[in-house]
Amino acid sequence: VDGTVQIERLPNVVFVGRPAIGQANQTIQLFKVTKDGKEANRVTVKLGRSSVNTIEILSGLQPGDQVILSDTSSSNQYDRIRLE
Repeated sequence: VDGTVQIERLPNVVFVGRPAIGQANQTIQLFKVTKDGKEANRVTVKLGRSSVNTIEILSGLQPGDQVILSDTSSSNQYDRIRLE
């Protein structure tokens, strides 16, 4: 038997998939993809509550923003990366 336990319902919340780094209630840096999809710029993001697959965004991103969730630690020295 599979089931889902719903503890809390959060209306009007900005959320993304859980990034490779960062835990609930932390401030982290992610790469946000530019509108043309050719680059990604480093942005500071404040995280809120989390679930198994998603995490709440308290600040730093807007609905519709796309970010890189995979491990980008090899690009820590860069503020902007080119996407190919």
